[in-house]
Amino acid sequence: MIIKKVRITNYKTYLSLDLDLSVNDERPIILIGGMNGGGKTTLFEAICGALYGLKIHTKEEFEELLNNGAIHSVKPEIQLEVTFVGRVLGQEQKYVLRRTYILNPQEKPVESVYLNMQGNTFVYGTATPAAQRAQCEQQVNKIIKANLPQELSKYFLFDAMQSSELLKKNVFAQIIKDNIENVMGFKKYLQLKRAAEKLQQEWAQQRLAAEKEAAEYNNYCTQKQDLEKVLEESERKQDDLYKFITAQQEEYERAKTGAENTAHTQKKINELVGKLDGVSKKAKDYTEDVRAFVEEIEMCVFLPKIASNISAEIEQILRTKEELKKSNEAIVPVETLKEITNKIIAYLKGLSLCSHEVDEENVVQHIKALQEANKALDRFNFLDEEELEALRNLLQNRGSNRFLTLDRIRTELNTEMANIPQWEMQKSSLQSSLIGGNEALIRQYEEAQKELERLKAEDIKTRGEIKRLENIIHRFDVQIQQEPDIKYDTLVKLKPFFEEVADGLLKKKKAQIETEMQQQLNKLLISYKGCVARVELSDSIENFNIRMYHKAGNLISLNQLNAASKQIFIQVLLKVLRNLGDYNPPVMIDTVMGVLDNESRDALMEEYFPQLAEQTILLCTTSEIRKDSDYIKLEPFISKTYTLHRDVESQSTTVSDGYFGVILNA
Repeated sequence: MIIKKVRITNYKTYLSLDLDLSVNDERPIILIGGMNGGGKTTLFEAICGALYGLKIHTKEEFEELLNNGAIHSVKPEIQLEVTFVGRVLGQEQKYVLRRTYILNPQEKPVESVYLNMQGNTFVYGTATPAAQRAQCEQQVNKIIKANLPQELSKYFLFDAMQSSELLKKNVFAQIIKDNIENVMGFKKYLQLKRAAEKLQQEWAQQRLAAEKEAAEYNNYCTQKQDLEKVLEESERKQDDLYKFITAQQEEYERAKTGAENTAHTQKKINELVGKLDGVSKKAKDYTEDVRAFVEEIEMCVFLPKIASNISAEIEQILRTKEELKKSNEAIVPVETLKEITNKIIAYLKGLSLCSHEVDEENVVQHIKALQEANKALDRFNFLDEEELEALRNLLQNRGSNRFLTLDRIRTELNTEMANIPQWEMQKSSLQSSLIGGNEALIRQYEEAQKELERLKAEDIKTRGEIKRLENIIHRFDVQIQQEPDIKYDTLVKLKPFFEEVADGLLKKKKAQIETEMQQQLNKLLISYKGCVARVELSDSIENFNIRMYHKAGNLISLNQLNAASKQIFIQVLLKVLRNLGDYNPPVMIDTVMGVLDNESRDALMEEYFPQLAEQTILLCTTSEIRKDSDYIKLEPFISKTYTLHRDVESQSTTVSDGYFGVILNA
């Protein structure tokens, strides 16, 4: 995937931007400079927003994202467009993806999406009928997922400073594990393994003949499941504590130095309250929407589906009945026929134009027989007019199936609600600090650290007890084998099969990952440059770990690396996984130098950025990539350079060619 162009209209600092990001094969880098507050991060967010959409739920959120210079001067509309190319089944395809956001007459934010793929277009929006929207949205999401799935984007489109903040003690190892599982695609096999194990236990329980054995087996399974729930809850609490400690570290350090600022703390409390209120409102709205959907499901889903399936038959019935009705209107009643016939024959007899022997009754019967012969047979005479009207109304029923929209909201809501305990903990801590001063905040932070250590110690005991119960359960598995059971035998094989698949995939890539990481770290990890003897990955993805050894033979503790070294380690890991993974995404880095020292910076300039990807977009200031040194090293690998300028009076960002006045030497 290569990003060719990005267009931004009325988004944050940008009133209008049309930026060419295409690169040459020999020059894969795009360098974009700007001072702090100049719009670098906004450009980064705009590209992500164009690919995956913006989360705008209220008028206030829309107005916060709308460029201030656009207010009362141009149409209040946010538009993000990205042009990119990617390979599908070996063929290069060009895509233009545009997302537009406006406020509808009810002042609610609405989104419309346009995707052009080699002339084939997909267009949908908030007002698009549900079935059509679902079809188009599915196609667009499939195209984006084929090029760069959103769950993997954070590994290739990231802020180096924020990533370094995550690399704290106890979080670092988990980030490495997440990288390996997600980017290399191993995680799904671990989930399948756990599902197979659960099915195996359920089926084994059914096979137990004796009630006593069944009760005993069930008891062990229940104990194991209870302990697994305890372990899962402990891991959830640890995750909340990790996030709390990371989020509060700055406040804790400020409190330790006595520099706590009440206004700053209150602002953070207000932000957390806003997040909590937003999730609460969204949950309430979702509940109401689900209730309305259930109440209207017959009219909006079932009847339209029935009408769609039998519409051709209904239209045939109505058309036939209408034709018969028109045909029957031409038939003359018998009494009228007699009266007219008598008058005509009498008139003709009076003029001697007709024989006096002509019988009027014979003429009437003859005409009546002709009318009956022309009258078509009504195959649907069993339907009365009320039933026909009901069929007409059924065809006109155009219900809207909102299930897909509600399901998408449910998924988003689940993600947001998972953060509530962490936000509540942060809010409580900050509120306590306002009341109790710095001591309260320090106490809560240090108590969180102690609780984290306690939970980790308890986890070790719990895992040991789970292992003991597993051994007992597996003994039951052997004892209950009375007769051939194909289903059970298959389930027994599935758990190790999926584990072996994941481990096999890891082993297949293991040597390549280890070799490439060792080579890259010896070049880029300045604190151990040339001294990394080997990098070792564990053979099991379930209990994954990664170790680095000094040429003297000792283990180098990853958690003991400083922030700069951790940033380098993660960026090396990302590069290696990118090269060995299933995707070929661009890499976009904001605040490229993060917390790096001069030697680490030089190593990145010479050994990392030039060979990182087919397209690497760097967002930086002159203090990160210096014009008189760093830029000169990168220039042979740069396709385009731009500088962002913040116009305070017009409240917008513009762009010029060159890097802070230095024009690229072509």
